[in-house]
Amino acid sequence: MITAAARSDRRASCTEITRLGGVDLSSWLSWACYGLGFGLMVHLAPEAIDDLQSGDLGTMALIAAVIVFFGLVLAIQQQMSVALSNTAFGEPRKLTTIGFFALSRNPMYVAFLIPILSLAVYSPFAAIAAATLYVVAMNTLIISGEEEVLKASFGAQYHRYCLATPRWLVW
Repeated sequence: MITAAARSDRRASCTEITRLGGVDLSSWLSWACYGLGFGLMVHLAPEAIDDLQSGDLGTMALIAAVIVFFGLVLAIQQQMSVALSNTAFGEPRKLTTIGFFALSRNPMYVAFLIPILSLAVYSPFAAIAAATLYVVAMNTLIISGEEEVLKASFGAQYHRYCLATPRWLVW
């Protein structure tokens, strides 16, 4: 049995680990993976630079993907009743299992796959490489710590949710 003090210590260490320079580490990882994928895209498809400067359809697709991502984040956070300015993974008060959370235990992280995968407009390889790196990094460095906090906070309820809902969308 986990004591309240142990749960508090776990939450504190999770919060410390998931923050870097006052910004949530998941944001750093997400945008770093996008940046690496973007750099790889430019390297593999140098014509993308001209297209990006001219504002062609591919450029519009990349911009639209980022806009869709932010729209989804707002909708997801509304379901969680969390302010957009709240970037720290704090004390979970309620386990959200409806809406987007019925499809994925991590819908915001799934949503960030949209901008990453949009890189495929110019380079499918860059998009796949960046998405793979993103999923591995998020699973290893972010999600596992968040899941420990949720297990400690919600116990059997969270376990049932995990059995019924995939971590991402397909597994």
